[in-house]
This record gives sequence, C-alpha cells and structure tokens, in this order.
Amino acid sequence: MPTVLITGVTSCESRGVEALVRSLATALTTEPGTTVTVLTQTPDLDAVALAGTGAVCVADPFVVSRSWATMRPVETEHHLAERAQRLIHDADLVLATGGDLHTADYGVSTRYLLALAAAQKHGVATAMLGQSVGPFTDPAEAQAFSEVAARLDLLTVRETSSLHYLTEQLALPEEKVALSADPAFLLHPADHGRARQVLTAAGLPDRQPYVCLAPSRGVTRYSAISDAEHVDALARLADALWRIRQHALVLVPHCHDSRDHNDDRILARQIAARLPAVPVHVLDQDGTGAADYKAILGGADLVISERLHASIGALSSGTPAVAIGHSPKFHGVLADTYGPAVPAGTVHHDVAAFTKDQAAAETLARLDADALREHLADRLPAITAMADADLRLVHDLLNA
Repeated sequence: MPTVLITGVTSCESRGVEALVRSLATALTTEPGTTVTVLTQTPDLDAVALAGTGAVCVADPFVVSRSWATMRPVETEHHLAERAQRLIHDADLVLATGGDLHTADYGVSTRYLLALAAAQKHGVATAMLGQSVGPFTDPAEAQAFSEVAARLDLLTVRETSSLHYLTEQLALPEEKVALSADPAFLLHPADHGRARQVLTAAGLPDRQPYVCLAPSRGVTRYSAISDAEHVDALARLADALWRIRQHALVLVPHCHDSRDHNDDRILARQIAARLPAVPVHVLDQDGTGAADYKAILGGADLVISERLHASIGALSSGTPAVAIGHSPKFHGVLADTYGPAVPAGTVHHDVAAFTKDQAAAETLARLDADALREHLADRLPAITAMADADLRLVHDLLNA
C-alpha cells in the first residue's frame, strides 16, 4: 500500500493550486491501496476543495506560513519536527507539484525544498513534476535547488525555458530533466449541468456566447504598476471586449484568497462596477472550484487571463487563451502550448507593458480566436500526452 506525500502546496484558495493537486491526487488514488497526503497551509479548507480525490490534507510541518497562521493548528517546533519525521518515515514517495515556487519571485524556494531534502536523507523516493524553475537571483537559492534536484528520482518541467535554465545555467545533466506539461492539463472539468448552474447564478442566459477575463489582484505586487493603473487597464480591456466582440463578459476570479491583497473576487467586482452598460457576470460564488472554472473557461469563445492556471484551464479544453503575466512562466507555457507557428508575443503580454499601453486592450479584443483555436487543436494531444506520461513514471516509481 504505497503512501505519497504531495508537497509544494500553498493553499487551494488558489484554484490553480487546486487544479494541480486535484489532477495528481485523482490519478494516484486510482491505484488500489495508494494513500495520498497533501501538505498544505490550509488543511481544513483544502480537505473540502479536494473532496472526492481520496487525498488527506494535513498542515505542512516543513513550511509554516505566517500569512495563513489562522488557517492551521498552532504547534510547537518540537511537535512540527516530530510530525515531519513521522510523515517522511511513512512515505514511499515525496512528490512536489508543478508551479513556480522555485523562482526568485516569491522568496520561498528553499523552504519548499525541505520535505524533499528530508526524504532524500532517509532514502525515500522523490519527484518534481511540471515545474517552472528560475531564474534565481540569489546564488544560495540556486545552489539549494541544484543539490536537491541532482538527487531526485524524477524531474520534469513544463516549458522549454525551464529546461534550458536547468541544463545550461544550473548545469544539471540533460538526462536528469525531461520536458513535460503542467499536471493541470489533466484536470477533469465539471459536467455541463454544474457549469450551467454557476453561470445561471451569475445571471448569464443559457446558450449566450461569452468571453472570459480572469484578473489577478496579486499581480501588482510583482510588477511596477499601481492597483489603480491595473484596474483602469482591465476596465479598458473589458469594455473593448464587449464593443468589439459583442459577447457577454464573464469574470473568473481564479483565486478566492482569505488575504485581501490576493483575492481576485475583489478585483473582479471593481471591474464590473466600472462597466454599468456592459453585460458583466462575476463568478465569485462560494464553493466554485477549479473543475467548475475549467468547464466554464472551456465554453468561452476566448479567454484572457492574468492567472496562469486559468489559461491552462482554457487551453486544456481546446479554448484559445491569452496570458497577461509578470514572470517567465507565462511566456514559456503559452509559447510551448501553441508552438512556433504562433508568435509568443501574440499570446503572452507583460502586465506592466499591457497596463501602460493604451492601445493594448483593442489589440487583445481583436485577436483571431478561430485561428488560435486551430493551432491549439493541433498541439493539444501532444501536450496532454506529456502530462499523462509523467503520471505513468510516478506509478513506475511507486511500483519499483
């Protein structure tokens, strides 16, 4: 009966994190007897978000975030150390999710290596799937990552830029790193009835075409723009999407964060308030999960997103998506998904440049969604196959 610890998890308050963990846990628990334990900052909340996957959620004893302190039990250092030791002792595999924790953006990379390093010290198998890595600005962070990465049993990255960074800048052997895709490409969407229920609750009539905008309230913390400039730019974009495409606008707040600075619902409501003459529908209902959002994003004519996993929810459904981002991960994932036939500058825009360019909203609103959809249809089977292959490799590790 293999036991898997999933690490690299912050909180399923981010529906992107939920998409990653749900995809992995659902796939792993299909093998009879497999136990999946998720290390997270918000264990009670995540147990609800991941209901039906078979995963057990516990407070991460290796990383204790002060910003989520009220969402997890209070523990002494001794108790944390005891729990950490017990979890590693009982594990057959420590698996780090994909995402972008291992960059200079957030300053948390080394902390999120602790569970992997502890497992390696005790001879437990370790893997990292679908990572975006680097660039690091602190040599000590880069060294810490390299040391753990060199001892991994399996390491895959979700875009070519990370592959090049690891093999060229960090000098990992080429055979140590494989190019793959984000595990969230495998997320199962909610059924049509559930998606229709969420859209109806937000006031969207049945069978009405729509476009989706997924804004990020947290993005201004990582770029040289103010909150006011950001809201102005997104309101311009929302207005342009309506004027040019004449489709209802569905706002998808992909992160329901308990911390105001990162709660996309607040930003979505601010955008809607700027547009009284536009049919705007905000999907901010409590209980709306990653699978619900994927089904809705997949039904759109076009998705423009500042959250990478909202883009992936659309792309993995065959729906054209464009990302407005603040880090290399956006450029890499979008460029690799569409392939060389689509100029990367068409499907990824830097958020600071977008915010300051008064004409950017019109350009995005006039995108040829049909052409993007055709390119995506050609590429998607190969992308999904790479994510599937990762899971087969994980099963091989567990059965070795």
